[in-house]
Amino acid sequence: MEAIAYRPKNALEGYKSNEIMSLTPVQVILKLYDYVLVNCKRRDAEKVNAGLTQLIAALNFDHKEIALGFFRLYRYCQDKARKNDFDEIAAVIGELRTAWAQAFKLS
Repeated sequence: MEAIAYRPKNALEGYKSNEIMSLTPVQVILKLYDYVLVNCKRRDAEKVNAGLTQLIAALNFDHKEIALGFFRLYRYCQDKARKNDFDEIAAVIGELRTAWAQAFKLS
């Protein structure tokens, strides 16, 4: 009986895993931005920081100048998360998300 109770959750997790694996790198970044923004609204500093950490991990330092700019912005947002300044984080990440979506013609 317990196995039946867990099947929908496992099926949902499998679906989400497949969905994420089929995303382009740009779509992954947009999803991470969305994750940070949702958790800013929830005032969840731990999850905001986790999303920012993933964004930092996704940086490609082969393009050092660009990556360093994003790194500094993400670290700035992490500092604001420690200070519970979610409005500032949402403003920064919201602008970045809009710019990425426009640049790649995604919503």
